[in-house]
Amino acid sequence: MDLTIVQREILQELINIYEEKNKPVKGTEIAKKLNRNPGTIRNQMQALKSLNLVDGVPGPRGGYIPTSYTYRALGMSSECSIEVPIYKGNKKVEGVSVEKIIFDTVAHEKSCSSMIQIKGDTRLFKEGDLLKIGPTYHNKIIVFGKVIGRDDINHILLIDVMGVTSIPNISIGNIAIKENLIYFAPTYKIKEAAKIFYENKISGAPVISNDKLVGIFTHHDMANALSKDMEGEIIEKVMVKNPITINPEKKIYDALMVMDKHGVGRLIVVDKNEKVIGIITRTDVLKIIEGALFNKLLENY
Repeated sequence: MDLTIVQREILQELINIYEEKNKPVKGTEIAKKLNRNPGTIRNQMQALKSLNLVDGVPGPRGGYIPTSYTYRALGMSSECSIEVPIYKGNKKVEGVSVEKIIFDTVAHEKSCSSMIQIKGDTRLFKEGDLLKIGPTYHNKIIVFGKVIGRDDINHILLIDVMGVTSIPNISIGNIAIKENLIYFAPTYKIKEAAKIFYENKISGAPVISNDKLVGIFTHHDMANALSKDMEGEIIEKVMVKNPITINPEKKIYDALMVMDKHGVGRLIVVDKNEKVIGIITRTDVLKIIEGALFNKLLENY
């Protein structure tokens, strides 16, 4: 895409301000940063909107926000790797990601619909499918809805919106399980660990030796051991070494992205000294985000 030098400057400044403040950017803010006339910025923004490089947010608190194409146009490859997932029920649809969410009816008393432009095959979806879309990268929102139509040529799903929520800006350290954290020594017997899982209604725990994290032992590892008649063996023989960890200062959104990237359901929370201070599971995160909204929709579906 051929952009002028001025357009590239405007888009770069838009990204800089947006990522710093995480809210729509006024044209006057960009004009001030670039020492340009606000009218020039306004005119350029209209051109950039027509190229799908900028989205406008109406209202007194509105402004402009970059789209995924903005980063691509500027050759910022890190943004290209960002994927907004889509789920059928509670199962992620592989090979499909969300490009754009457009709320096309919001004023109706009893309904709200949205067009979801996706990257992937729309034929994987059918009318009546219950979807969860998101979280989105910038605004951290999740949309719940039911498919009521699709456009296979333009890769668009039309959904009846049943609920919208957002991911709270909460640090992992504030919600991770820290008190009475259950953990194992690597020499613990698998059979004994299974009993602790059952009694405490948990499905995984860190493995710690000399105050250092050396692994994680989960239901999956236990099932694997039992299938090989290894219940009398020690955890160290079947645990997962080098488990995925996260810093307590990271946000809920970061935890979800790490879990999705590595295909895990829990993260060990470690401080800057690599000391284990807690554990966080996908269930913990979803309870906070969704407030059981989606599960309720599934029950009534």
